[in-house]
Parts: sequence; C-alpha cells; structure tokens
Amino acid sequence: MTFPYPENPEDWQKAYTRDHAHRDSERYGNNFWLPLIFCYLIVMGYLYFHLPPLLISFVEAYPPFLKGIFILATILLSFLFFRMILIRPSFRFASSFFTEFYCPPEDIVPSKIINYRLFGKSKLPPPLNMLSQFGYIIVKDGEIIKKDEWPAWSACNLGGPIMLIVFDGCALYLERGNRFSRIVGPGEHIPFLEWYETIKYVVDLRPKVNTGTFDVWTKDGIKIILTAQIECRIGDPSNNDPINGIIFPYDPLAVKKAVERYALRWPNRQEGEPSEFTWIDAAWGQVTGIVPGYVGGRMLDDLFIADRHGGQIFSPDAFKEIFDKLNQATNIFGVFITDFQILKVDIPEEVYEHQKDYWGAERQGTSTVKDGQAKAFSTRVHEKAKAETQHDLIMAIAEGLMKNKDGQFTEPLLLSLSGVLDGSLVDPTDRAYFAKETLETIEQLQKLLDLDHPPHLLESSEENNGDERSDATS
Repeated sequence: MTFPYPENPEDWQKAYTRDHAHRDSERYGNNFWLPLIFCYLIVMGYLYFHLPPLLISFVEAYPPFLKGIFILATILLSFLFFRMILIRPSFRFASSFFTEFYCPPEDIVPSKIINYRLFGKSKLPPPLNMLSQFGYIIVKDGEIIKKDEWPAWSACNLGGPIMLIVFDGCALYLERGNRFSRIVGPGEHIPFLEWYETIKYVVDLRPKVNTGTFDVWTKDGIKIILTAQIECRIGDPSNNDPINGIIFPYDPLAVKKAVERYALRWPNRQEGEPSEFTWIDAAWGQVTGIVPGYVGGRMLDDLFIADRHGGQIFSPDAFKEIFDKLNQATNIFGVFITDFQILKVDIPEEVYEHQKDYWGAERQGTSTVKDGQAKAFSTRVHEKAKAETQHDLIMAIAEGLMKNKDGQFTEPLLLSLSGVLDGSLVDPTDRAYFAKETLETIEQLQKLLDLDHPPHLLESSEENNGDERSDATS
C-alpha cells in the first residue's frame, strides 16, 4: 500500500509509527521469502519424484522415525546448499552494485543495509522484542548525531524504517521521491521514517543572529554604509508548548515554508562554487531591501537630526516602522524577526566634514537666538519691575493726595509729581502694567496738576532739574 500523504499538518508527526514499521517489515519479508520457499518446494518435489528406485528402496528400509529424520536432514542440507549457490551470490552481487551505485562511506557495510531494508524487524512479544529493535538516529543542536553510522546515512539517502529521536529546537523536512512528504519534530509521539522517505533538511529552530554591511543612498544622493543586525527564527515566538515542556515548539507549516525558500545561489558562472540560499539569507535579503527604501526616502539631515520630519534613523519610531515592515515581509515564508538593530553608520569623510561645519554654524545661530531671547527676557523683566515700582509709588502718592483735606502742597512737589505722571503715561510699557481704574485716576490727577501749574512752570522746572542732574553728574 502506498504511504498516505497526510494533508492535515497536525497528523504529520504520527502518520508513520512503530506499528506501521512492523507491519511493513512483515509484508516486505513475506514478499521476499514466500516466492523463494515456493520455488524451493517445487524443486524438492521434482527431485523427490524423480529419485532413482534404489535410493527410494534404501530410504523405505528404515523405520518411520529414522525415515522422518532422514527426510528433514535432506531438506535442511538441500536448503543450505540452495542458499549457498543462490542467495549468497545474490547478496554479494547486490552489495557490489550498491557500492558502485551509491558510493557509501568506507565505514558503511552495504550487506547490513540491504538485509535491514529487505526484512526489517519483526514484531515479537516481550521480552523477545528487545532482540528486534529498529535502527534510530538522534537529531540535536541542528544536526544528526553520529553521521558516520549506517542509520544516519540510510535515512538521508535511502529511507527507513528508522526511529527519529528529535530534540527540542530541531525539525526534519522529509521527502519521498524528491517530493515533499511531511515535517516532524519533537513531541509526545516519536516519529518513524517510512521505507521510502528520506531526510532532506535538518532545520534548527533556535533564534539565529545575522550581521552584515550594505550600502544605502539618501534622497539627496549621499552614499551611507550601514552595519545592521537581525535576530530571527522559524515560527511565531509567542507560541509555546507548556504541556510537553518544549522551549522552541515547531510550527510544521512555518518550517515547510522556510525550507521551500531555499535556493541555489551561484554569484559568478565563470568562477566560484554555488552556495545554498537558506531561510536566514532570505530574511537578510528583506533587510537589504527595506532599510535602503527607508533611507532613500529621506534627506541626510533627516536621518540624524531630531524633529526633522520624524525620520531619525536611531529613533524608536524608525526602528518600529522598519521592524514591522520586516515581519510583514518575512512572515510570508514562516520566519519571524525578533530583533533589529543598526550597529554602525559610516558617512563619507568629505560629507562628514561638510556636515560638521554646517551643524556647527546652525548651532552657533541657535545659540545667538537663545542669547537674544535671554537678553530680551532680562530687559522685559527689568522694565516690568520698574513699572511695578512706579505703579506702587504713584498709588502711594494718590492715596496720600486723597487723604489730604486742605489741598495745600508746595510748588516743587507738585511739579515733580506732574513730571513723574507725564513720563509714566507716555511710556507704553508702564501703561501695560497699570490697571484701568489706576490709569483713569492718574489721568484725572494729571489734568488737575496741569490746571494748577502752567506749562512754562513745568518747562522751567524740568530745566532746573536737568541742571541739577548735570551738576550732580560732573
């Protein structure tokens, strides 16, 4: 019966078990021995009926018991003779053909593999089942342990039946006749390799880190050399398997997509050797495509100066944008990016010197603006304090005037008060700090002072005050 191809990925792990291997062993063993025994019996019957009469009379002369022993001994000897002249030469010829066709390593014994694949292992009751065990291989740390032994070689080149012991963090991509068969890995059910299945790839499910350097061009035509690093793995890292205690549970479909992303890369047909393009190379290829696209849409200053159109390359927003785009591109083939970093940015020397001068001039201009703003603030604070002082003085004078009942003031006092009021009302800065009611009161006070003292008295008073100031200065 042809091995059924399971369509449901959940059935891949247990699609072929130990019981299936025992059943196929019996079937293949019967296919070999039954025709052989049938041919042997035909030959023995023919010889028995054509024996010479003298030999038949000689056998019949013995008692029945000895006659039976003689017949069994004859059958056994004839079978050994038949095996010697037919089966052993056939195995020698098969071993020779096997060696020339497959070219196995020197440590591999062809006759052992041929005998194992012809007859398999019969299912025996305990404790005799310990004498009939299938071969096995161990897959750990992304590779097959003991590759030089015949079970590992047979699993990769011929097929089973072989028990697959897969440790956490690994998965196997199996093929049948150069066609995908299934994905198996660690779990509750131990998978078995079917008779004609082979191991095509051993997939390491642990996170992989790749670091590389590539060139990018900014929107203003400047070449930048970036050194970036990614951490990626196959399958969604948020999925876990707490029941079986697996740290790196495998997703069969994700493993299938990642492996089928493999390709053969030959950089130069004339020189060099071809190399395999793995899923890690495919994930890195998305980095060298998405990051240059991000840089190419921005000016050089936008990448390094904060608050410039939100494109600073080392900002959290930029990393999140690139990180999300990388995952959207790699999730298609089952790979998830778990970390992305830009380790180094190299700018051409002449561009760096020019940018350093430009940024220095811009910093100097910013510093000049800040200094001017600081001086303006200082002047504004000073004038505000002056206005507040004059405000308090005038309010005190107005309060004193309101308390004076007889209205008798000396002329110099009235002239000085009038000069202070005129200066305060003309200055717009002082007026801004006066309340509306205060301004009305001061204006009425000024009108009263102007009526009581003509302008020529005020002018003479100002001249006298000016002379007094000049004398005091000298």
